[in-house]
Amino acid sequence: MLTNSLTPIEATEKDISKINTYTRRDIKPEELYTFSVILCGNDIDRDCEAFTKESLFKMANMFQGKTGILDHDASSKNQIARIYKTSVVKTDEKTLYGEDKYVLKAWAYMVKSPNTNDLILKIDAGIVKEVSVSCRIEKKVCSICGNQYNGSCNHILGTKYDDRFCYIKLENPTDAYEWSFVAVPAQKEAGVTKRVKKYYKISDYNVSEFQKNTKALEYYKNRLKSNVIKLSYLNNFMTESTCFKDIIEKLTIKELESFLHYFSNKLKEKDFSPSLASLSSKEKNMLKNKDLDFVI
Repeated sequence: MLTNSLTPIEATEKDISKINTYTRRDIKPEELYTFSVILCGNDIDRDCEAFTKESLFKMANMFQGKTGILDHDASSKNQIARIYKTSVVKTDEKTLYGEDKYVLKAWAYMVKSPNTNDLILKIDAGIVKEVSVSCRIEKKVCSICGNQYNGSCNHILGTKYDDRFCYIKLENPTDAYEWSFVAVPAQKEAGVTKRVKKYYKISDYNVSEFQKNTKALEYYKNRLKSNVIKLSYLNNFMTESTCFKDIIEKLTIKELESFLHYFSNKLKEKDFSPSLASLSSKEKNMLKNKDLDFVI
């Protein structure tokens, strides 16, 4: 069973040879600290999202050679490690939706130095053992209807529909940015975390318990707000985003769903890929990559 996401290992000659393809000079084994790390998996996380198995295989190639940093702070001083090989591994467990569980495993190295000694000690002591990944995902698909998930399909995350569990499938990764040492993982086995302000934990498939979960309802409402605002931009509904946000904050879930359906239908009627040319620079920056960039 794969339980810890980060495990110290003894590098082989083959490992050292692979590592030296990333270095400017041949690094000696005694200069390096090597470890294996589980980056992510295909099980459902605390945001009710899951990579598909196919996504894991695509990401395996993308994460080779990627830098490991601290707490997703992408500054040069926080570049601490690098992945030198990856593999998708089948475990002996099942996912929450009943399929075989797979994880994306990587092997990484860091240089032994005064700057890394403290981190190495914490890894060896089992204090630091979770990581997080940052990547770009092209499609977020509802597991029930198979449509792009934007809240308009009326399926609620975490709910069962005829013995099928509603969650978001993360499909077609197009880029891997970096991976990071973090404190709180979203998936226990894979050590996955997302930088979101609110999340809920899935305890089981009981619909009534899910609906009573106030955090889940709050999370769902926040997603509705976000999607309504994005669709309003694409429909050129309001250019004064601050004013519209103030209105959105006062709406009920039912009212937000009505807005979502209205904007979705209007966008479909246009039958073209919406242009951002009519948006202000501020609105473009707010909209850019909101649906596609994830820190996981």
